[in-house]
Amino acid sequence: MIARLTFIAALAFAPVAAAQDAAPPASAEQVAAASAIADRIIAAADAQGIFVNKTDGAVAQIEHVASGMRCLLDDNPANRVHIFPTGGAGIPRGDDVACIVRNDAMDTDITIYATRYPDRPTTNDIVSAAAQGIRQRWPDATPYPDQVTLATVQGLAAPAYSAFKVRLDGVEKFTMVIGAQQGEWSLKARVTGPYADAMAVSLEGGVMMAFAQIGVSEAD
Repeated sequence: MIARLTFIAALAFAPVAAAQDAAPPASAEQVAAASAIADRIIAAADAQGIFVNKTDGAVAQIEHVASGMRCLLDDNPANRVHIFPTGGAGIPRGDDVACIVRNDAMDTDITIYATRYPDRPTTNDIVSAAAQGIRQRWPDATPYPDQVTLATVQGLAAPAYSAFKVRLDGVEKFTMVIGAQQGEWSLKARVTGPYADAMAVSLEGGVMMAFAQIGVSEAD
């Protein structure tokens, strides 16, 4: 069973997918510090012109220019953006990108992908391909048997998901993919975290996925 939560404007205030009250308005100093983080992340990936700094609060906000996908990142050194090299699929540079987010507080790793394929896949295609990749990486992965929490936004494509229990460095982990075809962009969230906190892990990934969808929909 899927518990679906509808997040609208409140998503814009969520640096991570955790239930919390909206923070007070950021000071000028906080905005400047967050903006500097965004600039560093873009520069480190040689991503100028592909990603732009859209920070307007206490958390760095980066936007993928072509799709409108938005990512929220703090100053964790593991946080970054990635531009995948062009390959045989005919995807131009900048049309296959990701934001990579590490949340030490929740012990989660999340990657949000945006790809514009020449042949537009379905939402189920996106999730099926990613689930196959999970099984290839973890041949002993077993389907997660319990409830997960997804975030959906009214008027946007409903995401699909596939979730598993895996072992990483000898520790039980919850890992899942959330996917949606939003317009011409294939969006995907990969999230991994503690198995005991699967509900919270899925919510974090779901909200970040929904935040990305909102950005893409507004850019259409």
